[in-house]
This record gives sequence, C-alpha cells and structure tokens, in this order.
Amino acid sequence: MLRCRQGRGYHPAVSDATSGPPAPSAPRRCDLHLHTRYSSWRHARVLRARDSYSEPVDVFDRAKAAGMDYVAITDHDSIEGALGLLEARPDRASEIIVGEEVETRFPDTGQPLHVNVYGLDESAHREVQILRGNVRELVSYLRRRGLLFVLNHPFWSYRFQKRPRAYVEEILELFDHIEVANSTMPSGHGEAAEAMLRYALALGLRKTAVGGSDAHVLDHVGSSYTCAPGDTASEWLASVARGDCRPVGSVIGFPRLLSHVYRAVGRYYAGMATPEGRAGMDAVNYLAAAVLLPAATVLGVPAVLACLNEIKQRSVLAVTRRSLERLIGAGAQAPLEALD
Repeated sequence: MLRCRQGRGYHPAVSDATSGPPAPSAPRRCDLHLHTRYSSWRHARVLRARDSYSEPVDVFDRAKAAGMDYVAITDHDSIEGALGLLEARPDRASEIIVGEEVETRFPDTGQPLHVNVYGLDESAHREVQILRGNVRELVSYLRRRGLLFVLNHPFWSYRFQKRPRAYVEEILELFDHIEVANSTMPSGHGEAAEAMLRYALALGLRKTAVGGSDAHVLDHVGSSYTCAPGDTASEWLASVARGDCRPVGSVIGFPRLLSHVYRAVGRYYAGMATPEGRAGMDAVNYLAAAVLLPAATVLGVPAVLACLNEIKQRSVLAVTRRSLERLIGAGAQAPLEALD
C-alpha cells in the first residue's frame, strides 16, 4: 500500500489539527474531485461545449495509475459519468465513489458555490437538483440524508459580496468539510482556506480539510487527493465524514492551466467531427462554433479571460487571508497545536 506523503508545492499545516486522530499506517488515497465528459460548461451553452472531454473509464485508469485506491467522479450537476463507469467496470465497483459537483447559491447575494456530494443515488441526485438554488435548503437536505458533502474551492466565486468575516462565518456555519488542496486554483487558495480553518479553531470549531485535483484533463488526475483509512469505499467515506483524513496535493500553475483551455478548444473541434460530438446541435450552435469561437481564440480572448480571472482571484485571496489573520492575531501564524 502506498503511504500518503505531502506533494510538492503544497504542505497543509492545518491538516493534522483539523482532521481528527491520525490515520493508520496504511491509509487509502482518493482524488475527491474529478471531471469527465459529462461535465457541461455553463458559460458556453451556445457552443454546446463541455468542461472536460475525458472518458470516465480513462479517468478511472489514470487515477489508479496515479496511486489512488478509490476514485470519485464528480461531474457538474450530473452523476451520469459515475453511473456509466459503474456499468463499464462492474468488477471495480468497490473502488468507485458516485459523486456530483453541485452548483448552488446563497439566496441573498446570488453568489454561486460548488459543493461536492458523495455516495448519492439517482433519487438523491434528483432532489439535489431541485434544491440547489438555495444552499441552505440543499445543506439541510444533505444532512438529513446523511450524505458526505464538501465545499469546493471556497473563494472561487467570492468577490466581496459580503465582508470577509461575515462570508467566512457563514461558510463555517454551513460546512464541516472544506476543500483545501485543489490543483487548479491559484497557489494562494490553499493558504486562504487554511487561514479560514485556523479561524474556525479560534472560534472553537473543528472543521475537516480535504483535497481533490479538480482535474478536467487526464494529465493531473491524482495531483491532489485525500488520505483516510477504510478497506471499502463506504468505510473510507465514513472516515472522511468523521474527520479522520488529511489532504495532500500540489498546484499545477497558471501556464499549464491556460494550456488546458486551448487543449479543450482543440478537443471541442475534434469532437465535432463525430456524430456524438454533434448530437443535439442546431443552426445557432453550428454558427457559434464556426464563427464565434475561432474568432475569440485567434484574438486571444480565452487567455485574456483566464488572466483576468487569475488576477481577481489572487487579489481576493490576499485580502481575505489578511482579514482572517487580523481576526485571530498571531495565532494565524502560530503552530496549530497552540490553537487546539
């Protein structure tokens, strides 16, 4: 069994203090945040583009090659990829976790949040899709059902809709599990998430840090993951649910992330050469694919948008982290044992 070691570029100082008792000598690994071709891209509906073009079976194989013991498929508002993987690999069902990345919102500000839910079936998926317009209603349902859920990249959509303290305290009220290690976020994201968990400790709250790559391409499957004990997927999820886990990971960096954007454009046009890739497209979709996307790509629009998003996120992360560190004073930089 592979031992869980901290990856290059990410050393979560908060993990041990927020993750309960230490895991046994042979912890199991799982990348808790993986996308397949069943993740649609809501920002480009007119193109009928996808957020990932990876086949579920290929994602599973890459995760196993990367040393993952369990594989969680978490497509955007869909469990189709995870269920398809179960059908394709029934002999490996014990290693597959059905998950879903649910886009929900704060009803008062409209700020979107991404919440990974694990171990759900088709009935729970349908209910989640009904409730996802209100994060409080969604969380209430997930708690009643006893489903494990995690707030992904907590500062991804935060643009000071509320003051940092109010936002963080609302997050801590709703979520017990926070994604700290995410390979696609800016490097400051993990540090800001750690500061949030330190603030939770200062408030007397114990929260759990987890990790997942958020891989949309095969290259980085398994680049961030979570370690926990468990001889079966259900036992492993139970360990994470009670906080007996730790995140491990590294950040891929902006240049490689940008390369993925342009590779996705290439995969989009390659897919259009197949009947499956053109399925459901109408005249408007074809026009957008023939005119809008090529022009935008030549003009460098994807690069500009990606750069602007990176700058905005880094600014938000810096301000939020400083705000949290002021709130908890020197304890934000002190060893976590001092806050325990």
